[in-house]
Order: sequence, then structure tokens, then C-alpha cells
Amino acid sequence: MPATRPTAQRALAALVTATVATGTAAVTVPAVAHADPARCASTFNLFIPGTWETNEHADPSVAVGILKPIADTITATHGDRAEVYTLPYMARAFDNGKTYADSKSDARTKAANVLTDMASKCTRTKFTITGYSQGADAAGDLASDIGNGKGPIQPDRVLGVGLLADPGSGTEGEAVVGPRAAGTGIADPRPQGMGQLSGRVASICYTGKDLYCSIQKGTSPLLGSLGSILSKTPSADLGAPAPDGSTGIAQALTADFSQADLPALGRNATTLAQQSNAHTIDVGQLANSATSLLHTLSPIADLIATGAANSAATAHLTTAAPGTAEHAAGQLLTAASQADLSNAVTTASKLADTASALVQSGAATVPATSPEATALSNAAGTLSAQVAPLTATPADALTTASSVLAVLKPSVVVGQVLNVVTGVTALDFPGILHNLTVLPQTVAALDAHGAHQIAGELNNQFAPLVTLAAGVDLRWVSQILSVIPDPSGFTQIAALVTSILANVDVIRLANLIGQIQEIAWAAVEKLFPPPGQAPDPLGAGAAMTGLLPVGLDIASVAVNMLTGKATKTNPALLGKQAHTAPTPINAQAQNLDLNGLTGSLTTIAHSQGAGDLAALVSEGLNAASFFTSSAHTDYNHLVVDNAGRTAIQWLTDWLNLQIDRGA
Repeated sequence: MPATRPTAQRALAALVTATVATGTAAVTVPAVAHADPARCASTFNLFIPGTWETNEHADPSVAVGILKPIADTITATHGDRAEVYTLPYMARAFDNGKTYADSKSDARTKAANVLTDMASKCTRTKFTITGYSQGADAAGDLASDIGNGKGPIQPDRVLGVGLLADPGSGTEGEAVVGPRAAGTGIADPRPQGMGQLSGRVASICYTGKDLYCSIQKGTSPLLGSLGSILSKTPSADLGAPAPDGSTGIAQALTADFSQADLPALGRNATTLAQQSNAHTIDVGQLANSATSLLHTLSPIADLIATGAANSAATAHLTTAAPGTAEHAAGQLLTAASQADLSNAVTTASKLADTASALVQSGAATVPATSPEATALSNAAGTLSAQVAPLTATPADALTTASSVLAVLKPSVVVGQVLNVVTGVTALDFPGILHNLTVLPQTVAALDAHGAHQIAGELNNQFAPLVTLAAGVDLRWVSQILSVIPDPSGFTQIAALVTSILANVDVIRLANLIGQIQEIAWAAVEKLFPPPGQAPDPLGAGAAMTGLLPVGLDIASVAVNMLTGKATKTNPALLGKQAHTAPTPINAQAQNLDLNGLTGSLTTIAHSQGAGDLAALVSEGLNAASFFTSSAHTDYNHLVVDNAGRTAIQWLTDWLNLQIDRGA
């Protein structure tokens, strides 16, 4: 995905200036008048890593992730005069039972506490704050708070703030380094701007490539709305439910693999099998194994039950290169589909509860002849059998699959929703509906030439729809679309159309069209044979007689597309109250069929938003690239100034300069 990289050349720190590479915004710092007490460093340099680069229990003295080279250089250059602190925080997104917004909130709170504590202990210490990705999201919010007098420290104590791949880019008062971003960050610019920190906040984005910090929401309403939900909505247990229904979808996209232990799945199943045949049952061991299995099986069962792991959505996993995490995840999901997973979760829960209760009552073991042992043994044997297909999965697949499975829900939504909306708006619905209406009439009139011509047109018109229907779960996607708040109406119309298509047997319809085309062509050839051969009207009539039952079939199948109504979203779809669409859209759902929506579809198909979506999909935007695109991690190669410095080099030099000035 990244654009061709210019050759990177390292420039000497002596060449660093306080003017941003764009030449329009100056990054300035206040002078420091007094030295800090001996026990305090001259500067405290807070680094906030990105998603999955750290965790709550990390050592703050150890730099990690994409910002590590910057932190290490500051330490090497300034020694004890510059304290470097890498913030330990949740740093997750949808894979630990919490949303991205939950994780960012954790970063903001912990960063504010660290800054408050340091500022109170070391009254003369100056500060720099640097963040990447989710860390930049939190760092930028802190900078905005500080600049507007609501932060944990005073603005005059901040030497500089560096934001790399900031989802809040476009905030007023930040200085853009390198090419100016197209659009804004996916989490939206901060409304209050940088306040008194204006000119001291440097922001770098891989413009046009990294969607986290460079998206044009005005012309891509669906992607913009989806991005806002993914980046800004807290889970229901950490915040009040959003009135637009986004809390429900954010929660529905959240999987919790934080307690799953996939590598131990086979070992735990073996323990169950052994205990079910033992003379004396070790109740504690049985409780531990059952509990671990419950925590491991539950999120996998949830993926399958919610539709995120449907075969259409995960086909790319099973076809991924062997040895990759994606292929391992595909292997595991294939095995999971063969296991009795739903009942296994129920069995594991009951078994864990029963064994734990015995442990709490003081029973370490129970003899095989006791009623308790019989019940435990039977349940253990049942559970072992229920998960057998999963335990047969290669150990290496179990070890590496969780990294993919943990973000499968939001990944599938991004990949499938964008592809569906792009595909739907590209279809010639007016032409399809017209030809579906006329084709049975030409067949009934035994018009071989007309039937062949119309079937040929339909065959071409249906080709992308067949591809679409074969590659996604239309019903599931339509339900997801229907709960994405989008004031433009773009997403809601796409949801209505997709829900109608979900009730059409697209593959059968396409096959019938193909049969009509073949039979009609055979009849046409008999009526208009090659030169030297006599026409055979009787043979043509016989061929057309075979066309009549196919024509009846296509008429019966096509009726769902011609007169079908959009289905209403099941309120229980997301496990929460579903979003209620605006009144005009509800009216369309109740009163309009696909024919009535074709005008809206035609308008959408020619809009800039549809064009942007098509461009994104054609560039290969999918599950993996949205969350872990190379553009989002390629800042070691993104050149940002005329000296040939990369984003990492520029931030390193600039922060060192600010620290020198603050010493």
C-alpha cells in the first residue's frame, strides 16, 4: 500500500531548525530560566506507544515500539538530564473485551497522572510528550487540554509535543511536518485546538495512505462514520450508551481473547480425558482445565455465533500462506465449525462451576465411586469429545491464531461492508430490473432472438452481483450497515438494498439466465444457420419449448428482487438495542422495493463517496490493511523534509533540539 519511498538520507542534528518542513508553521518553545533540583531531570519525556505495542504491566523505563529509536537517542544524547518514560497502558483495540476508546481513555488517565505527579515533585522540570497512533490520539488530547488550561500541567512547562499517525490530526494549532494530510484523522480533529501550545505541537502523517490520520470523511461518509464508531465509542460498561446506537455496534465488534489460552487447549482437553477415567479425580486440576477451556472457547464461539466468522468472511484466512497467523486462524475456525462449540461452552461452564464449588468446600480429590466423581467424569468426557476437532488442530496454529481472531470482528466489518457498498453502488439496478421483467415475456412469446439478447445483457449485469453474493454474507452485512449512524443516508440506502439482495437466490438466478442464453442461442442458430445450411424452424421451436420451464423458474426467482421489501433489523442483532434509522429511511424500508430505490442508488453510484470507496477497495483495503496497514507502520521510511530525513529521524532531531533549549 505505501507509495514509492524517496531515498532517505540522515541529516546531522546541527541542521535542525524550529521551522516545520512545510514552511508555514513554526514550532517554538519557551525558554527555561532555572535548573531543576539535583534529584530531578531537566526534562521529563513521556512516550505513549501505539496499539499492541505495550500493556498495563510494562516497564516504563524500557522504550518500545516505533518510538523506541527516538527515546533511545534522547537517553544516549542527554543521559540523566532527560528522563524517558514509556507509558504502560491497555494499548488494545477490540480484542480484550474493551473498545479502542476504552483503551485510549486508559492512556489519557494514566498519562495525566504521571505528568501531575512529576510536575508536583519536580517543579522546574520541563516536559515533552510524544505519541504514536493510539498513543498520539491520547497525547494530542492531553496537549489540547494543557493548551486550553485544563491539563495536568501548565502550558509553559511543555517544550514540545510530537504526534505520529495521529487519529485526531487536523487539529487547529498543530504544525504539519512533511506533506499536508488529505482530510483529517479518523477520530476527528479536537474542537478546542491546541490553545497555548499552538506552534509547539508537530504532527506527521503518511498522507493519503494512512487512514488513521488521513481520511476525507466529507466525501466518504460510510468510512467516516464507521471510523468514528471504531475510534471514539466506549464500551457499555465504561460509558453511557450513545444515543445514535454506536455503543451497540462498538460492543458487538469487541471480542475478548484476553483470558484465552489457545496453546493450552490440547493440554487441557487431555487433562479432562484423563480425569474422566481416573480412579481418583483431582478436583482442582479439573476446575483449572475446565475454566481455561471456557475462557478459550467462549470468544471463538462468539465469533461464529455473531456471523463474524462466516465462511465468506474468512475465506482469505484459509487460503493464506502456510505458516502465517492468518492461515493458522483459518485452520482453527475450520476445526471450530466441526466442533460442538456452543454445547462445549455450556458444558465447560457447568463443569468449572461444579469443580470449583467442590474445591471451595475443601475437597481436593473425590473417589471415582462417588456420585460427584461420576458427574464430573461424565461431563469431562463429554467436553473432551465436543472439542475434539479443535484439539486435533496443529499446535503451531493454536499458538499463532489468536492475534488474528482477536480483531476478526472489526476486520470483517471493515472489509465486507466496504466491498458490499462499493459493489452495490456499481451495479446497474435499473437495467437489471428492466431485463428481469422483460425476459420471461420474451421467453413466453418464444422470441429466441430477443431472449438471447436480453439474457446476454443480464449475464453481464449479474456478473459482479454473483461475485458479491459469493464473497460475503449479505444478510449479516445489511444488518451491520443498518446500525451505522450516517446522516447522509448513504449507508442506510445501502443497507436497504443489501437486505433485499440477501433474500434473492442470486446464484440460482444467474444460472437460470445462463441456461436461457444457451437454449435461446441454440434456437437462433437453427433459425439463422451458417451459409449453406437451411433454416430449421421446427428444430428451433423444439428448442424454445425447452425454454418455457426455465422461463417460469426465472420469473419465480426474480420476483424477490422485483417486488421484495427491505427486511427490518433484528433488535437483538448486536446484543444491544439496534439503532433506529431516521424516519425517511424507515418509510423507504416499509413502502419501497428495490425498483423504488434505484434512483437513490444511481445518485449514490455517481457520488464522490462511492468513488472514494471504490478507490480504497481497488487499492486492496481490507481487514488487515485497515488495522495494520504498512502505511500505518512505515514511518521509518516516510521522508518528510528536503534534507531526506524520515519521520522518525525528524522527530528525534526536533525533540533533542527542544530538550537542549529547555536544559
